[in-house]
Amino acid sequence: MGARIRVFLTDEEDRTLKELRQGINVPQRVKDRAEAVRLSAQGWYVERIARYLGWHVTTVREALSRWKKKGLGGLWDLDKPKKQCNWSEEDMVCVEKWLKEEQRTYNAKQLVLRLKEERNVDITEGHLRRILKARGICWKRSRSSHKAKQKEDLKAIKQADLDMLEMAAAAGEIDLYYGDESGCSPWSDPSYSYYFKGQQKRIEQTKRQGKRVNIMGFFQKIGTFFYGIIIGKVTSKTFIKLIDEQARLAEEVRQKTG
Repeated sequence: MGARIRVFLTDEEDRTLKELRQGINVPQRVKDRAEAVRLSAQGWYVERIARYLGWHVTTVREALSRWKKKGLGGLWDLDKPKKQCNWSEEDMVCVEKWLKEEQRTYNAKQLVLRLKEERNVDITEGHLRRILKARGICWKRSRSSHKAKQKEDLKAIKQADLDMLEMAAAAGEIDLYYGDESGCSPWSDPSYSYYFKGQQKRIEQTKRQGKRVNIMGFFQKIGTFFYGIIIGKVTSKTFIKLIDEQARLAEEVRQKTG
């Protein structure tokens, strides 16, 4: 048990505290402190006041000590200094530039570290996540891309070729198949990253390590579909071999069905 602590009030101080206790716009915490001071002046022990108010004994002692040191002003809580905002709009514009232009992924921790190292910005991961969300930047999966390898003039030529083939197929002159491939390999695909809503970050494909298992699929708009598996890199030689094998199988089926 600590040393006894008790306050003494003048009639005017007691009347002021009583009026404060009945105030309308006075915080409840201030009212309770005023009551603790009045009860102490009436001879109540700290332990009894604590039980009456539902406080810890230490809290009562602190309220009484603040009254003895500061008087009426000690009943109010001190205004907590507002934490200064350490980041600026320019910092967030810089973050957006990193996300848009760099061929890598970023999580919140990596962005926080880079902001600290390059722009001397102290910010927590949680705070940064809230800022990014407000700016339309969310955590999402990225994808690999071949866009950097594309040549616009060659792409236009291939598109023209496709248009001619589709017209020939529509006229019944040829059987037109559409093809696509997918597969898996020991090479790790792009991971998740913060990026803009409605968009997907593209990471240009690098050289893969290990043999890839490719699945080539072909279909016609009327519903015909077949597929084949290629181990390793897809080349013109392996592609033609796959088509020839499918043609041979189709011919065997045709002969068996008459």
